[in-house]
Amino acid sequence: MDDFYESASSSDGPQLSSIYRLSPSFSAVLTLLLAPFAIAIATRLLSGRPSEKVSGRNERTVFLLPYSIPVIGHAFSFLYDPINLMIQARNKTPHGIFALYLGSTTHNVISDPALVTSVMAQRESVVEFAPIAWNIVQKWFGFPKSSKTKYEACWREFNMTFNHLMKEPYLSQLLKPTIRNLEENIPQMISFTDSEIDQQPWERWAKTSFVSDSESELNLMSLTRDMMGHASVPAIFGRALMEKYPNILHDVYDLDSGFYFFLMGLPAWTPWPGVMTAHVGRHQTGEALGDLQRALDALVDGKPIDPSWGELDDVSGFIMERHAIFKNNGFEINERGDISILWASVANANIFVYWHLLFILSTPGLVDRIREEVAGAKDEHEAGRGAGPFVTVTKPLSIGSISESPKLEISHEGLLKKCPLLKSTYLESLRMTDQPWSVRKVAQDVVIKGDKKDLSSPSFLIHKGEYITIPHDLHMRDPKYFKDPEKFDPERFLVQNGDGTLSANAKTIRPFGGGPSMCQGRALAEAECLALVAGVLVFWDIEPADKNAGWVIPKQVKTTAISKPAHDTRVRIKRRRFDWGA
Repeated sequence: MDDFYESASSSDGPQLSSIYRLSPSFSAVLTLLLAPFAIAIATRLLSGRPSEKVSGRNERTVFLLPYSIPVIGHAFSFLYDPINLMIQARNKTPHGIFALYLGSTTHNVISDPALVTSVMAQRESVVEFAPIAWNIVQKWFGFPKSSKTKYEACWREFNMTFNHLMKEPYLSQLLKPTIRNLEENIPQMISFTDSEIDQQPWERWAKTSFVSDSESELNLMSLTRDMMGHASVPAIFGRALMEKYPNILHDVYDLDSGFYFFLMGLPAWTPWPGVMTAHVGRHQTGEALGDLQRALDALVDGKPIDPSWGELDDVSGFIMERHAIFKNNGFEINERGDISILWASVANANIFVYWHLLFILSTPGLVDRIREEVAGAKDEHEAGRGAGPFVTVTKPLSIGSISESPKLEISHEGLLKKCPLLKSTYLESLRMTDQPWSVRKVAQDVVIKGDKKDLSSPSFLIHKGEYITIPHDLHMRDPKYFKDPEKFDPERFLVQNGDGTLSANAKTIRPFGGGPSMCQGRALAEAECLALVAGVLVFWDIEPADKNAGWVIPKQVKTTAISKPAHDTRVRIKRRRFDWGA
């Protein structure tokens, strides 16, 4: 027995001693391997913060979702899939507010409508928007940092110019040429030719294929977004801009696709797909608008203008007012911010009309119902309708075998006020596809109060230096407020009035953001979107190119506001047959 234990001990000795001799390097490697996991576990255990009642006050702290990576926090998950992250966080708290840690800053995320209303009611000195706005537009649109002082000095004047987009009589003055452009372009939307030279510019970008002299196949999203651009941009900036720079719409689309690249400060040479394209789009957009500003300078100064600009007498009062502010306050050409105005007029409404049309087309029976509604009621007292018609197509003038295009007339006021079903589908399409965010920086400790009508609704204390982030789409997809939120319901926003008529009510959704960051062009966008969708539905028949597959709703890709489709929708389009002819 003694020999046995002795031999075992002696034989194990060299092995153990060799391990001991290796232990310093082995321990170092093991520490390097295990340290990240240990740090992640410890961070996860220590980073979470429960929502607790503030001592001696009728307020609560904000629940902070735990994270695993120090300093970075939730930033990676947020950039990769923000909505999924926020849905998971929302499900962990009943209060409609939670906090995320995004790269050294705390963002208090709010989706509850009562809390959102409380935030929007705060003074700018308490929850600040202007510093965030300047930081975004400076990085995104490339304004020189040195321009900040000039913009701050003229902030009120620039805000006053937005009356053209929001208030009468300015709004109607701006809408009139937009509607006129739609009335001209919609009847000529399809040329029914296989020659690209003879096609309309929106047909070429939509990859149109000739089927017959009365039918063509093309991409719906590309078609509708360019058609909207060809109506709205000339109405705001004048026709000469798009005539001199025919690719400017697509330069803006490229600029828009680089939003996150610009915010991260990625230079043009960054070896990542899309970065160079975004920088080129921004540069070319800036060059075109700078050229227009120089022409307007010459016009105002009474100097000769490049003949290719024409008379510039159709540039809107909105742009002329902004130009006067730029010129009178010494803004250099590269400091003038109309690149942001062009982006706002193109990026969101142009994509939205595609979604609006697609949801209507893919819902059985809805096209006929909307056509009937925009045709107007035979009885003025019929629920939800006015006299109408609000979109009309009249017989073209013919001389022998030569015939003009049928004439289209659109009443945007009638569509806005007398077509509740169309308006409801508009709001529902916004709810489904719009992803606006409002962000505020907390300048001093602030209490965000819950529902004043509900005594059990808690209030929350948010500290100076933190941020308040309101992802409005998180609320608009919340099953607590919207039954079957992933389903398109054309009647979701219809309400019955006391006199038995119907109207469309936006209820709690905020598709245009809120407070000072609310989209100033929302009234213009609504009118022009309804006009295009109604005009196209009345004038054209549209079917899926693949009749066996039927209508397919693409997955949505998050952007700055209105989501983009993961793929375009191929359709076949032909002119409708009207009572007065084939």
